[in-house]
Amino acid sequence: MEGSMAMGSLPFKTQAHDAMRMGLASLKEDALLVHPVEKIQEERKLLASEDQLGALRHLYGIAVPAKLQIETQILSQFGRLPGLPSSKLGLEALTGELDEFSFNSYLGLPENLDAVPVDMHSQMEQALRLGTKPMARGMM
Repeated sequence: MEGSMAMGSLPFKTQAHDAMRMGLASLKEDALLVHPVEKIQEERKLLASEDQLGALRHLYGIAVPAKLQIETQILSQFGRLPGLPSSKLGLEALTGELDEFSFNSYLGLPENLDAVPVDMHSQMEQALRLGTKPMARGMM
């Protein structure tokens, strides 16, 4: 539903926003900049993984980093049905994030969220790109 989005710009909407299914439209969250500390942490993770792959490439050749990248791609594609939390335990074990104590470990728990759960059928329709209009299922 979203078009291309440049860094720090507003998204280009290709169709009307369905407030009943996706909540109230707000471009404020899309336009906000990331906190500098969060940006530094993400860059550190990216650089650390690149350094690790480079070291493995020098020690064991190209096959080991290629295998790790393929495993990372496979494990990052795994997900549960929409509406259900996906922990991606395999990916966390592969990258070593199981040992890290992050913001989500104590403040991002699902039972602490204020968000109202969305209808499972609506989320599946959106994920499979089926009818996204409320009248498609006879709802108003």
